[in-house]
Amino acid sequence: MAENSLGEFKPVITAAAWVYSVNAEFDDVAESLVEAIEARGMVISYVSQADSMLARTAATIGGRVVYSDAKVLLFCKANLAHRLVEENPHHLVLCPYAMSVYGLAAEPAKIYVGIRAPLADLDEYKAVHQLLVAVIVEALAEQ
Repeated sequence: MAENSLGEFKPVITAAAWVYSVNAEFDDVAESLVEAIEARGMVISYVSQADSMLARTAATIGGRVVYSDAKVLLFCKANLAHRLVEENPHHLVLCPYAMSVYGLAAEPAKIYVGIRAPLADLDEYKAVHQLLVAVIVEALAEQ
């Protein structure tokens, strides 16, 4: 994954996600993300403890533990949500926004932050994507 380079954070981009990384403590990165989200007037509606669920079910399905820590933060920004659904009421599925923060069991000193890849053909989603990137860059810059 791409690291901080001269003060700029660049994601590794896949078809499904943009993933940023930083060498830091998981709790510090997670806390910085929460602070950056809340500083923009958003409320986190749910925090999925993905690591606990996956670790708990790994043995049952014959899987392995992938994460040392993993959470998914769900939140929304009202004005952007309104723009999305006013354009098309079926865009409701795009809110809340999901942001994952995790460390891999194989390399727990590196923390990853991921968001869904932007919907290139949806102009109304560009502001959402810019907001999510700004939150991540602010949080990682604090590390």
